[in-house]
Amino acid sequence: MTGIVVPSADAFFLHVEGSGAAQHVGGVVVLEPTDRRPSIEEVRALVADGFARLPRMHQRLGPSSRWRRLRWVEAEHVDLDWHVIEHRSPDGRAGLLRYVGELAEQPMPRDRPLWRIVLVRDIGPGGADALVVLLHHSIADGIGAVLHTFSLFEPRPKIPVPAGPMPGRLARAVAVAAGLAQLATDGVARPLPPGSPRRAYGVAEVELDVVRRVAAARGVRVTDLLIAVLADGVHAVSTGLPRSLRISVSTVVRTPGTAVEGNAIGASMVQVPVDGRPFEELLAEVAARRDRLRRSTRALGARFVMATGLRAVPEPAVRWFAQTVYGPRFLHGVVSNMPGPTVPMTFLGVPHHRVYPILPLAPGTPLSVGALSWGGVLGIGLATDPELIDAAALSEHVNRALRSGPLEGEEEASA
Repeated sequence: MTGIVVPSADAFFLHVEGSGAAQHVGGVVVLEPTDRRPSIEEVRALVADGFARLPRMHQRLGPSSRWRRLRWVEAEHVDLDWHVIEHRSPDGRAGLLRYVGELAEQPMPRDRPLWRIVLVRDIGPGGADALVVLLHHSIADGIGAVLHTFSLFEPRPKIPVPAGPMPGRLARAVAVAAGLAQLATDGVARPLPPGSPRRAYGVAEVELDVVRRVAAARGVRVTDLLIAVLADGVHAVSTGLPRSLRISVSTVVRTPGTAVEGNAIGASMVQVPVDGRPFEELLAEVAARRDRLRRSTRALGARFVMATGLRAVPEPAVRWFAQTVYGPRFLHGVVSNMPGPTVPMTFLGVPHHRVYPILPLAPGTPLSVGALSWGGVLGIGLATDPELIDAAALSEHVNRALRSGPLEGEEEASA
């Protein structure tokens, strides 16, 4: 049983999970209320015809040892009765969010393909259901999870990937070297109070045109605005955290022709004030710090380490590296803002209403936030350690801020 060696950037998240924090990516697709609700048998048939045929969906991890590289091998059987299930929410939307948090806590068994799909019933009035899609982070990054999920929808759009000129080999090597030097001098994160292995999940949303207008009126980017709103919310709803959080901001480095499978992301760290300062001052500081990072080569350095550097060291060293750097010693949270489709789509004939990403927490950290533009709405999924951050309170704060709150005047001015 030889199998396919798991690329180092993907195996990284399997090793991270050894610290006890499950590493799933995916999303929650809220469907429109309808009288014609798909049966679980119809969902399984749809999955069997497309999603389950994608490469990693019919593969599992092979036998491993301390020194042997992890490998993908063909699964003897893909049990759709286990992978694709139905769950009834006992209390509507709140039950859905609680259930997603419970799923996010549970590592997937490694003797099966590392994915699950759940049709959650009765999440809203009028027969509203939701689809929860989870993949292990070793299969794909956030954008990869979105691309996988497209196989369940009609029509099947593509996400345009910018195709700018690629630097030459020498220029890229110089940039990577500079990025590695910058990473080496970034320092460590401030200590966090003790947390828990539990997970909570919350959501927020805003019309994409609105948040773009607000950001443009302030001379900042949408991601800057999102980070500032999150920092303002964390200060408002939490106690005991440091007055400055080190946030890892994901950068998509996927290029046209890149395989759907695997991780194609870089990251840079931004120190974000969480001290209750006026929102305008906070946003200006976040934007200034992010602007300096955008001009740096840290993301290239991080990508090189993940995709190339880790291949050159023994597997025990890779495991140590993953469990050392991806945690509270070097970061407090993760934020990722991802592009999505703009065309309307349906799931077994049912239109979707909202889509929210699911990102995992780095071990020992309290916050991971994904934002995804889908059908003209920026859907935000917030994963937290409830011991340190109340997900429901934070999502309420984010919703209020994005719709009115400290941005109310700016939205009116930019209209």
